[in-house]
Amino acid sequence: MHWAKINEVTTSSGIKFAFGVYKLFGRLPVRLILYPTIFWYLVTHSIARAASRDYLTHLYQHTKGISPQPSLINIFRHFFAFGECILDKLIIWSGNIQDIAYSLKSDDSFASTVNSGRGAIIVVSHIGNLDLSRAIANDFPNLKLTVLVHTTHAVKFNELLKEINPESAINTLQVSEFDVEDAISFSEKIDNGEMIAIAGDRIPLSGHGTINVDFLGEQAPLPIGPYALARILKCPLYSLTSVKVNGQYIIQIKEIASSDALSTNRSHNAKIAAQAFANGLVDICVQAPFQWFNFYPFWEKNSGK
Repeated sequence: MHWAKINEVTTSSGIKFAFGVYKLFGRLPVRLILYPTIFWYLVTHSIARAASRDYLTHLYQHTKGISPQPSLINIFRHFFAFGECILDKLIIWSGNIQDIAYSLKSDDSFASTVNSGRGAIIVVSHIGNLDLSRAIANDFPNLKLTVLVHTTHAVKFNELLKEINPESAINTLQVSEFDVEDAISFSEKIDNGEMIAIAGDRIPLSGHGTINVDFLGEQAPLPIGPYALARILKCPLYSLTSVKVNGQYIIQIKEIASSDALSTNRSHNAKIAAQAFANGLVDICVQAPFQWFNFYPFWEKNSGK
């Protein structure tokens, strides 16, 4: 089953209610509300439950038993981490980012790219809290970021964020499949020094344009789009992750491939870059095992259909 065919379980009224509770009483009451909500989700959503168990099993086998077992209680903990992540997103985009503890680590090359006046492609994933990328502006105030989204789910959630704080919603661009007009638009953004973020852990809606990598001990398809875009636009490629460890988010920006590397031996170097991205995800999953939020059959052979 393709991930896009699975409805997001984010009810705007429920999210707004939880955020209202947070504003009045703080975080603890919201955590208490989350327990019955997540329990209901655990009981009623078999696809997400099975996907969580599959992921935790792969991770458990990869770490040779060091990571959490794929038990029902750990599936609940996986879902609960997702619920807390949604709350953190609302806090961030309400303008209260100071309520979130975080640190930023980036390669020196990223600062050089930002200061060069030329943009880059940033590969992101559904691990941790991507919305904390807004904190990058504190270190790089001139950086402009556009996030490409592929379904209406993300657009609807962004609309909810606009309701909470009309001034804060991230610049998103809905793109189902790339076309010539999109390529021209992306090229202009890169030339103007903007960054384009695109998910590297969900395959295109068509199911085509993928590249296989080893992820937690099994072959898995990743989209080739980020690597093809970086090659076509002749710009560097970075990964961005943001996960919570001991109550603090750690934001990391790493260079995956330079523009020169992707322009030569295309398929081979795209494969190397995609595997580097996958290896980085594995490291993060080991560090924060409950924060990879892809609740669909990721390794399923027909996941693109």
